[in-house]
Order: sequence, then C-alpha cells, then structure tokens
Amino acid sequence: MKLLSLFSFDKKFIKNLLILSLPLIGQNLITSSLNFLDNIMIGHLGETSIAAVGLANQYYLMFFLTTSAVCVGGSVLISQFWGKKEIFNIKKFAGIGLILSLLSSVFFTSIALIFPEFIIGLFDKNKDVISTGSAYLRAVAPSYIFTCLSFNFCATLRSTGQTSIPMKGSLIGFLFNGVLNYIFIFGKFGIEPLGVVGAALGTTFARLIEFLYLTYMVYFKNNIVKASFQELFDFDKYDVKLFIKTALPVVVNDFIWVSGTTAYSKAYAVLGTDAITTMQVANITNNLFYIFGVGLGVASSIVIGNSIGEGDSIESVYEKGLKMGSFSFLVGVVMGVLFFFTAPFTNVYFNVSPSIKQDILSVLRIMAFVLPFKFLGMSYIIGAFRGGGDVLYATVTEFIAMWFIAIPMGFVSIFLFDVNISILYILICLEEFGKIIIAYPRFLSRKWIKALV
Repeated sequence: MKLLSLFSFDKKFIKNLLILSLPLIGQNLITSSLNFLDNIMIGHLGETSIAAVGLANQYYLMFFLTTSAVCVGGSVLISQFWGKKEIFNIKKFAGIGLILSLLSSVFFTSIALIFPEFIIGLFDKNKDVISTGSAYLRAVAPSYIFTCLSFNFCATLRSTGQTSIPMKGSLIGFLFNGVLNYIFIFGKFGIEPLGVVGAALGTTFARLIEFLYLTYMVYFKNNIVKASFQELFDFDKYDVKLFIKTALPVVVNDFIWVSGTTAYSKAYAVLGTDAITTMQVANITNNLFYIFGVGLGVASSIVIGNSIGEGDSIESVYEKGLKMGSFSFLVGVVMGVLFFFTAPFTNVYFNVSPSIKQDILSVLRIMAFVLPFKFLGMSYIIGAFRGGGDVLYATVTEFIAMWFIAIPMGFVSIFLFDVNISILYILICLEEFGKIIIAYPRFLSRKWIKALV
C-alpha cells in the first residue's frame, strides 16, 4: 500500500505542479523544437554539415551549462527569498548573478571567435568538418551574450513563480529563428544562400529579439523583479560570498556534466563521422522528450525552495520531494513508451545513409527505455538536492556516475572490444542508473533539506 501511495496524487498537488511545470516544459519544448527544426534544415546540407554543427554545439553546451549554472545557483537562494517575500534580497542576488554570468559569456564568446578551428579540431580531424564547424561557431558566438542576459531574467522570473513569461520569450525566439534560418540557410527573398552560417546568424538575431522581449516585460510592464542599477548592485562581500558558496557547486556540477558529455562526443568521434551524425540526430529527438523531465525537475526545485523559505517542516518538504520523484518517474514511463513507437519517424527528416538510419533507430529505442530512470535522477539532482540547497552532493553524484562509471566503461569498450555505436551508448547510459543508486540514500536521509537564507 505504501508503494501505491507514491503514485496517488491529489488535485492540489497536480494543479500546483502543472501551473509551474507546464510553462517550463513549454519553453524547453519550444527550444528543443527550434533545435530540431534547425537540424532538419541543416540535414538537407548533408552529413558533414550535421556533424560540424553538432560538434560546434558541444562548445555551446559548455557555455550554456557554465553560464546557466551561475543563474541556477543564484535561483536556489532567490526561491528561498521568495518564500520569505524579501524582494530587496531577490534583486541584489540577481545582480550578482548578472555580473558573474556576463563574465563567463564574454570569455566563451571571445574563445569561439578567436580559436574556432582549434575547438572543432578537438573532436574531429576531418578537414571539411573543421572548416564548416568553425564558420558556424564564429557566426553564432555573439548570440552567447544575448543568451546570457536572457538566462538571468528567466532564472529570477522562474524562482518567483513566473514561468509563463520566459516561455513566451522562447516562443517569440522560436518563430523568428525558424523564419530567419529558412531565409539565411537556403537564400530566400534575394539573399544569397549561406548554409550553416545562415543558421548561426538566424540564431543570433533570434536570441537578441528574445532578450528584448524579456527586457520589455520586466521593465516596461513594471514586473515585481524590476530592479534599478542601485538595487542590482547593492550587495556587499558577504552577499557575494553566500552566492558563490551556493552557486559554485552548481557551476562545478554542470562543468562536470558538460565535460562528461564532451568526453562522450570524443568517444563517438573515435568510431567515426557516422557515429557523430547518429548521436547528433538521436540527441535532437531525445531532447524533445527529455525536456519534460527537466521541466518537472526545475518545478520541483522551485516548490522545495519556496517551501523551505516559508518555514515548512523537514518532513513536509521531504514528502513534496517524494511525490515529485514518483510523478517524474511516471511521466518518464509515458514519455518512454511514446518515444519508442515514434522513433522510426525521425529518419524521414534527415538526408543520411541507410546504415546511419538503422543506427539512429537503435539508439533512439535505447534512449526510450532509459527515459524514466533519467527523469527520476533529475527529480533528485535538479529538484530535491538543488532546491533543498544540497548542491554539493548533487555535484558528487554527477561526478561519480559519469567519470567513475560511464566514461571508463565507454572508452574501455571502444579500445578493447571494438563495439558499435549502440553498445557504446548502452554503456554510457549506466550513468543514469549510477545517479539513482548514489542519490537515493541521501534523499531518504533528509540531509538535503537546508535553509540557506
């Protein structure tokens, strides 16, 4: 009976969860759909272009996770301040996050503009892939600044329960990006076809438009998080110390994750360009389902952070985390089944060889099986541990699962047993099961529930 009770959800729980998570899922779905649309367009340019943009996006992923981790780290504090309704603290901690994330984005943008060939060459030595990927990376690098500014708005708005505004911003960006990509990639309305560079330019302009929309909604609509320069920068060294203490483990956690996924990309590259193309297409499709788990995880972190800030008991916070975890797993099962049966339709959109199409289908079905466990892991790491302020344990969990389990297994299998891409991916998926094994005892202990403010 106790096990069954984990999957019984009252109307209030479902309503509150949907209010928070649906806009988050909608925003991530828009972003993933845009990425999917981009790659369908790029897919018409051939396998070299797919592989090149995929590798360039690995660098973007490093920027994305490092910069967004600063914002996420700050949002752990902001969500607890929102529970206490301390608006002045929300604004100054948003200011700290803005400064630190801007420094990060300027660094990544500069490296991408100056050393694009070196970055792509780290993953693949194919000259055509390096040339195409470098051209894309140079053109897309300026978008990192606008993306960073949008991250900060979104993190603060989400932490105060305003998840619909970031979703609308992403929708606007999606529409502009889709139209501009079509014009620039294929050369419409008198513009010369620009190929992958056109995709990069479309992304850059779309990110600028999204940032301008968020600025308008916060400052011209007098949103509660609207802050003057004085309010944003009215912090002292103790505030900075608290922010860094909270955010640094998140940054390290995401750096570990992105370095791990970079190692995975290197493993795929050892198998050749076909394997890179297979995983690029498979990951694009996977992201359309993965975003449901991310949305639920972030919603869980907001609920838990607000609950701690409001002074709820440890047992009450734990019960909310328990419900979130079981609900996430259940959604993962539904998404996994849907994913499994829709996988064959993915190959219709990409101009690749029959052997690559077969590899893509195999990898997608492995992803479908793993999805419920991935969702459960995210409910612990993104939801409970980050929302509860136990970000250091989340970091340790990611590190052990990736660098002591999945990555060693992957590289050993390549060099000693000459595996194919499907077997390699199965071994890499051991990361998800490792996370659950490491995280579950901590979750049961309730030690992850910490009042930071």
